[in-house]
Amino acid sequence: MGKELILEIGTEEIPAGFMNDAISSLASIATRKLGESAVPFEAAEAFGTPRRLVLRITGLAEKQEDRSVESYGPPVRIAFDADGNPTKATLGFAKSQGVDVGELVRVSRDKGELLAVIRQVKGQKTDAILKQLLPEIITSIPFRKSMKWGDGDVTFARPIRWILAVCGGKTISFTIGDVKSGNKSRGHRFMSPKPFKAAGWEDYSRGLEEGFVVLDQEKRKDAIRGDVRKLAESIGGTVEDDPELLETVNYLVEYPVVLKGDFEKDFLELPKEVLISVMKNHQKYFAVFSKAEPEKLLPHFIFVSGTRVKDGSVVSKGNERVIRARFTDARFFYDEDRNAGLESRLEKLRGMVFLSEIGSYYDKTERLKELAGVIAESVGHEEAAADAVRAAELSKADLATQMVFEFPELQGIMGKYYARLAGEREEVASAIEEQYMPTSRAGDLPETAVGSILSIADKADTISACFMAGLVPTGASDPYALRRQAIGIINIVLEKGFPLDPEALFRAGIKAIESRAGGKFAGREEETLGGIMDFVRERFRNLMIADGFPQDVVDAVLSAGFDDIVETKRKIEALAEFRSAPDFESLGIAFKRVVNIVKGQAAGEVSEALFAEPVEKELFTSFESARSGAGERIAERDYKGALAVMKNMKEPVDKFFDNVMVMDKNEDLKRNRLSMLGEIRELFFTIADFSKLST
Repeated sequence: MGKELILEIGTEEIPAGFMNDAISSLASIATRKLGESAVPFEAAEAFGTPRRLVLRITGLAEKQEDRSVESYGPPVRIAFDADGNPTKATLGFAKSQGVDVGELVRVSRDKGELLAVIRQVKGQKTDAILKQLLPEIITSIPFRKSMKWGDGDVTFARPIRWILAVCGGKTISFTIGDVKSGNKSRGHRFMSPKPFKAAGWEDYSRGLEEGFVVLDQEKRKDAIRGDVRKLAESIGGTVEDDPELLETVNYLVEYPVVLKGDFEKDFLELPKEVLISVMKNHQKYFAVFSKAEPEKLLPHFIFVSGTRVKDGSVVSKGNERVIRARFTDARFFYDEDRNAGLESRLEKLRGMVFLSEIGSYYDKTERLKELAGVIAESVGHEEAAADAVRAAELSKADLATQMVFEFPELQGIMGKYYARLAGEREEVASAIEEQYMPTSRAGDLPETAVGSILSIADKADTISACFMAGLVPTGASDPYALRRQAIGIINIVLEKGFPLDPEALFRAGIKAIESRAGGKFAGREEETLGGIMDFVRERFRNLMIADGFPQDVVDAVLSAGFDDIVETKRKIEALAEFRSAPDFESLGIAFKRVVNIVKGQAAGEVSEALFAEPVEKELFTSFESARSGAGERIAERDYKGALAVMKNMKEPVDKFFDNVMVMDKNEDLKRNRLSMLGEIRELFFTIADFSKLST
């Protein structure tokens, strides 16, 4: 059955954004360290509230497993001299291990045969191991930011106030900083602050329940979700699913109490995004929408309190005062911004830095105007060019408004509203908001062509600017979210079916920057472009693999070219299907033979007069037919059909290699045969590099 361990780290309130990672880390670190210590157990689970992180281990063995410990010495080949006597290396190793040379054994490992000492180690009692292990587990939990407190050197997300450590009913004693572990926990800070003892999970859980603490984060989340929905329905409303807000609120309370607040109806005259932003981002409130009219906000909000009180209306009134003040400020900013207009803000952008190495947001706006026109023409939407350029001109103007200064998350959204108020075309206004889409990897994409063009331009400019300035993502570091921006471009292009050449796009982006830099980046254009293309190509590759396409298929197509995102995906789709055919393996081998033999060979003219064998003529005839048929289908973007035509070349290719020596002593014959195979290779390369396929 095994023993049960409970570890509770009691703290000051840990930030909500830290909690999920901390909980999962606690379980994984404990699992790893118990495994490394050879202490068997059945299950590990972790829980968390703002004031505590809790680890529960069940089925814990009474002691470590007995085990063999191997210490490795020198390789056998240098362990003894020609006479069989131990060398200095062997003698030194034996001495360091406290054994005679005769006690050394030979073991085979990856590095070859080694001398070793093998000792049988008897397992220690688990309690003794935990005394050393639990402090290590606690101090190993990673946080984005940690702090010190008092005079100690211990770091944690927030100061540790108590530690409960109980195994099999007994306290595991250790000290972290000035906190000594014990068998006491605490309930809710205000509703049940008195400590209680716990010897096992049953009385620990009961103590928390009686102490107004819902420990299980999933149960707490379900309770909040259900109570919020019920309360919204009771006032004729509904709330949108918002996992992010629900997650945050869940880690703000130990005992959720869901309450309602109201605000004056005249605040509903403000853009609903403003009201929602204030409620969600600043106050962690749930906005309430009309059940009858789902797009319409109701003058209510729902919030989660962490304390049960006799009169909830008192708590509601306090929150109403806060939200009223916030909304009043927002209304003032909105009125002031409307009076000034959007276009009047453009000059202010000159003083707002985009990137210090590149320039201001005014400079960025000028580049976006140029890029928007280029993109509109290149994707066949010339009719949208004028709107795209105008949207680009106004795209960053709302950054200079009071509303966006106070609520940065509303950039683009407020630009849309202010553009409408100024009488701009709806296509222009919508594009100003859509330029930031998608806001996450799986976020909504722009709906309009103008918005899509501006979004691509904005992201391409940011990527180009960062690479020009040397601000390239490394490892997990991507402060300017360039990976997301590249993925955004790819997803927009695929969604809209834009015939966009990524290299031409970024070449235009780099040119727009360099032309305004006064020669600052001269000579770096091609190197920068190469880096960007590698970066974007890798994002596309990862997306395709994530969509379920075989890695070798994706690599084969990308190796042959990446000059049209949409068509590249279509080629991948066609090749993936083609590759799944029953006879593909033999076909793939034939194609790979062609590709591999001409690697590094210079292309040349094919002369039929130099054909010495009938199979050469047969192969060339088959190739010319395939080139014509496949070319027609490629022009029609029928890559599956093109591959089917190329498939007819398998038999002639096999016959050719079976009957002809390509590398003939006669240089003319050799060169002619290589030239023919080179042309066949180029035909294959219109779709993929078949040498990359696994067969």
